[in-house]
This record gives sequence, C-alpha cells and structure tokens, in this order.
Amino acid sequence: MLAGARESLLFCYGGLHSSTGPKDIEALRANIPELLEVAKEVLRREVIGLAAYKPPNSHPEKEKRVFDFVGMLGLPLVPCHEFPTNAPAGFFSVHALKDSDLTPKLTAFIKAGKPVLLTDALAQQLTSRIKLDAPNVQVLPVKGDPKSLLQFTPKQLDELRAPLLRPIQASFVAPNQVALYLFRDGSWVIENFNDEAVTVELNHKQQMVPGRGWKMRWQE
Repeated sequence: MLAGARESLLFCYGGLHSSTGPKDIEALRANIPELLEVAKEVLRREVIGLAAYKPPNSHPEKEKRVFDFVGMLGLPLVPCHEFPTNAPAGFFSVHALKDSDLTPKLTAFIKAGKPVLLTDALAQQLTSRIKLDAPNVQVLPVKGDPKSLLQFTPKQLDELRAPLLRPIQASFVAPNQVALYLFRDGSWVIENFNDEAVTVELNHKQQMVPGRGWKMRWQE
C-alpha cells in the first residue's frame, strides 16, 4: 500500500480458514478504514529515495526478499523495473544481473558520483567488469542471508544511511527494523517492526513510533 499498490491479495485461502487466519482477518477489517485513508494520501504524492532495481523475471539467487530487509534498515526504496539512470541514488542486488547492459549502465551511474549500494553477491560477480572502489560505492554484506541484515548495530546503520540519504537531503537515525518512506512534498511515514516503541530522529527532529505501529505526516 505504501508503494502505491491498487490491490492487495490475502494468501492463502486455506490458511485464512484455519489456525490464526480468522483472527488475522478480524484485525485487518478493523484497520481497513485507516489503510484506505493512507492509500489515498500515498496516491496523491511522488515517493522518493533510493532506486531499488528489479528487472522483470529476475532471480534472487541467495538474496530472496532482500528488498524487504533492506527497507527495514531505514532506507527509503523506490521500486523500479527499468535501470534508474536519473535516480539520485541506487540499491542493486543480484536481480540486476538480468539486465544484459548492466555493466555500462552501472559504470556510468557510479562515474556520475551518485551513491550506490550493492549486495556482496552482486559485487563479487561484477569485480572483473566494473571498478567498485569508488568512494560513492558501498557493498552490503548480505552473506547469502538477507535476514542477517537485521543484526546491524546502530553505528553500522548510521554509517550506511548517511551517504545514501544525502542526495535527497534527508537524515535518519533509528534502530534496526524501522522503515522510512519519503515523498517529494516533504510528507513521510515511519513504520516500526519492533515489538517495543522506538525513538527515531528524522531530519534532526525526534519522533516516537509505537511498537508494531507507524507514524506519519502529510503535507497539505
């Protein structure tokens, strides 16, 4: 919904009729009015952040669901299926290898001085093809286990986020498992996947976000 999806599919039918399924549906129904209101606000705005490149029919290899976990590091992602030539910054995983012209495109992107975040598996396959030691390039140690990214310390997160958020003139300080969504008009959403409430700092202003909850601000 925060990515602008027009529809949501509940999966799977059998599970929705057994175990925790009925309680899940009951909880969803109670939140539908709020979800629809948020959806209306999202559709009025342009999302900004790091381009998250996933070409059609691309395979995750050992980086299954890597976009989910990178988003939970507090990096605002903008999904795209075409190479993000004009994006201010980009995140690239092994999915990008589906693009047969990746080498010249990514080389140009890096030479433009834009912040680049690569997964270690992608970097390994590009080492002999692209110069990756530029100061604007970071390699993310996924190590074949995207969920392990949720073990990053606050210091690691601060060092990771700062250069990637600089082109969109944003700063964010937060513990792990807190997602950030930014919009062109200055609106934002902060989503907390932790069980406990957290205090975060967005653009040098503190915000308290409840456990398993979110906080948002929409510009009129």
